[in-house]
This record gives sequence, C-alpha cells and structure tokens, in this order.
Amino acid sequence: MSDERPLPTSGEKIRLLFCEDCKTIDELPDFDGPPEYDDVLEALLRRHETPSGLRHVGKLFDVDVLVWQNDEARRGIIKQIKGGGSAGLAEFDATFYDTRNTFFDDAMKCYGLHLRPKGACPDWMSESKILLPDTKAERKAEGLAAPSKTPGPKVRLCQFCPVQRFYAKRAQDAAGIK
Repeated sequence: MSDERPLPTSGEKIRLLFCEDCKTIDELPDFDGPPEYDDVLEALLRRHETPSGLRHVGKLFDVDVLVWQNDEARRGIIKQIKGGGSAGLAEFDATFYDTRNTFFDDAMKCYGLHLRPKGACPDWMSESKILLPDTKAERKAEGLAAPSKTPGPKVRLCQFCPVQRFYAKRAQDAAGIK
C-alpha cells in the first residue's frame, strides 16, 4: 500500500495544448461552451500553422489548476503527454517539453510596453486586447459575423497581466471584501 495522499483539487481547470509539430505545450484558460465560440483556442491554433495555412497536429488536455501547480504532478503530466507520442519522443530531454503560457508571455510584453504600471493601465480591457482568431477572411466568405460580434465570453489579454491584481483589489475594496 502506498502512503501517498491524493493531491488536493480545486475543480477549476486549465487546458494544455500539445503541438506534435512544434513539440510545445501551451497553457490556456478553461472554456465551457460550444467550440465555435472558443476564440482563445482559435487564436492559439493560428500560431500553430504552416505558412501555407495547414494546421499542426495537436491534442488538448484538461488539468486541475491545483494539480498543475504542483511541480511533481506537473512533471508527471508532461511525462504522460510526452509518452503519448511516437516512440522517438522518449529520446528528448524532459526540458524539451517545458510548457509555456503564451498569453501570459504576450501580456508581459504589453505590460513592459506600458512601463510596468503599478495601478491603472491605459489599455485595460480595451477592444484591442480581445483575443480573437485571425479568421476574418474565412468568416466573411461564409457570411458570418465577426467574432467580436458573436455571443459568448470575450477573453482579453489583460486577464493574463499582473495589472489585473490592481483591478481585482479595487473591486474587492469597493465591495467591502477584506
């Protein structure tokens, strides 16, 4: 019998996109809705295309946030994801599959461009920060509305930025939450 206790879980999920072509694992926020409204996934998938527009092969996984934050569990998850590929993948060093949080990286670039504000940000939650797939031509050809005009939640780059803590604290203070 093992003395290992199960890891605590939060019920809150993140998604991991494993690209078999790029050999990367990207973190995405959870999405509970119709796939056609998952603009964040679509925006990320656009980064996994060949110059001719062909999409890379990949797999999407759901992982509990608390489990993912545990270093040992994270290594195990990466090992499991890596093991699901061809036999040749086992030869790569484990750091080859270091994960990346693409949208956090992009938010940090924006944060730097705005001189790392400690308080309010001039672009906070602006329309230009909505994460949308680059499908304008395809949507027009099909007679569909722009993603910004479709129903469903809109995820903004701001939600991955450190400035979000300032706005969350302001909202807590306004609500009288300590």
